[in-house]
Amino acid sequence: MTRLAGVIFDLGGVVFDSPIDRIAEFERCRGLEPQTVARLIRSQPGGGAWSRFERGELDRRAFLETFEGESLEAGLEVDVSALLDDIESAFVVRPAMLEVIGRLRSSGLTAAALTNNWSPMSDLPIAAHFDVFVESVVEGCRKPEEEIYRRTLDRMGCEAGGVAMLDDLGENLKTARAMGMTTHRVASSASAIDWLEETFGLELMP
Repeated sequence: MTRLAGVIFDLGGVVFDSPIDRIAEFERCRGLEPQTVARLIRSQPGGGAWSRFERGELDRRAFLETFEGESLEAGLEVDVSALLDDIESAFVVRPAMLEVIGRLRSSGLTAAALTNNWSPMSDLPIAAHFDVFVESVVEGCRKPEEEIYRRTLDRMGCEAGGVAMLDDLGENLKTARAMGMTTHRVASSASAIDWLEETFGLELMP
């Protein structure tokens, strides 16, 4: 097995609190069936407005109008602006993960962030915690499209077989595994840290 030289971290649900939890709460509060938002996104060719928003092809206003239209066509009434507000409320850093990222970097590993987002974050303090910071809205492509993984690896100076990737969505990890990366689906910070310690043979938390 190739010695691992780098780690790719998703942000939402890994370094930040989980947006999936916020979406689930949004659905509960509005009487929507669980997974309504996810099913709506998957039902649109290529991910529809949601994917276009994350690629930077739609601005916020155009996204709100287009996604609302997709919702109505599906027989749903979704307050899209409130949905985005709820998701953005999950952009809360998990301090333990930042500590771990710092220790991985201090051990000589390259740390990258790879996130699907609709508002650039590279000028925010979070970006300074990574050697490489890759955002779908900037790149014009998004996970799970292979191109954005390739760009991340190129900027890290790593081969896929020498990189581990953590994400909270299995769909995103499927592409990474197919390319040769070692992957872990994150359910909690504690389990992610345990996995990193075991994978890299490091003590990352006191």
